[in-house]
Amino acid sequence: MYFAGQIGSIWQRLPYLLFGLFSDYGYSMARPALWLAGLWAFGFVAFWGYLMGCCVPAPLEEVSAPMGSAMGLSFSNLFPLFGFGRVFFGAEFMASLPPVLKLLAGFQTVASLPLLFFLGLGLRQRFRLR
Repeated sequence: MYFAGQIGSIWQRLPYLLFGLFSDYGYSMARPALWLAGLWAFGFVAFWGYLMGCCVPAPLEEVSAPMGSAMGLSFSNLFPLFGFGRVFFGAEFMASLPPVLKLLAGFQTVASLPLLFFLGLGLRQRFRLR
């Protein structure tokens, strides 16, 4: 896969280069885990900033613990398969978020799926019986 990422135009090499960057071609468990942690932390900071009300006129009044809510919302975006978002954060909560944070939530959800797949590849390679 490494050598396939060295030939062709940049558009032909881009998927191979991204695969190497995010998962070391399926051999790393640390890279996808670190990318997931970084994606979670970025979302946590963005949601926490909104819920604390530092940059917006009036955040949601029903949020009593903004730090925990921001951590949970970012986590629920990264792992949509578990359904935490529907249980703990209702549709009215998500509808009240600004468009930028809705876009971030969607990006977290879409980006987490390949990263979770790459993490699974790394686990498979690590614990493969030989």
